[in-house]
Amino acid sequence: MIVAYDGTPFHGFAINPKVSTVAGSLGGSLQQIFQQPIPLVSAGRTDAGVHAKAQVVSCDVPAHCDLLTLRKQLNSLCGPEIIVKEIAWASADFHARFSAIWRHYQYFVYNADFPDPFKVSSAWHVIAPLNLHAMQLACDPIIGTHDFSAFCRRPKPDNEPDLEGSELQDATGEIVREKSLRRCVMQASWKLMDDSVFRFDIRANAFCHQMVRSLVGTFVEIGARKRPSSDMMALIRSGDRAEASQLAPPQGLFLTEVGYPSEITDRGV
Repeated sequence: MIVAYDGTPFHGFAINPKVSTVAGSLGGSLQQIFQQPIPLVSAGRTDAGVHAKAQVVSCDVPAHCDLLTLRKQLNSLCGPEIIVKEIAWASADFHARFSAIWRHYQYFVYNADFPDPFKVSSAWHVIAPLNLHAMQLACDPIIGTHDFSAFCRRPKPDNEPDLEGSELQDATGEIVREKSLRRCVMQASWKLMDDSVFRFDIRANAFCHQMVRSLVGTFVEIGARKRPSSDMMALIRSGDRAEASQLAPPQGLFLTEVGYPSEITDRGV
């Protein structure tokens, strides 16, 4: 399934029995339809308040299921906050997370003297004037394969529960602990959409927890001339999270696309 959702009312994607989550709502609707639990796998675990235009979700449903009817049922039960945009059968070895070769996120910054009530839930309002050239210059150092420790929430030790965004599921559904914070960034760029909205695009093979929001927080400080563009390279080399800027808020972040190998997409995924 390709799923879009407004993350505002949800405490992230992953199931949490104590709060409302995207997977909890979607999985609960599937259980209501099929009268049995339907475990879900997503291409990426978005944080509380983060949105998705094209999250990819895989699951096992009965082979006799009519997918068009299922999409209508899910949209009726979960909409308008969660909408299944596309649905298709996949090969038995398809895995929304492990079959993916890249993820693409966008972050929106509303740069104006006063807030816009229609952008409150979809952009970070920044009052200080931002310099596009300075932020774009700071993009170059993050492209390529680097250790992004300075921009990621550090995974907890093995004896501590809840690794949040640093957890991965293996093929059997077991949770495995991810140690390396090396990521390959394929694209990173800033664009001025109009007189007041900046858009940051970033594509990478994977993202560690809070990586994009941490990068954006640093970019905005650079754009506001609170630190030089050269700080980005220094931060990557240092690996020190304490030296990076504060996190950008979640509402400006969107998961917009997930890439899969052509041999998989050719089979209908």
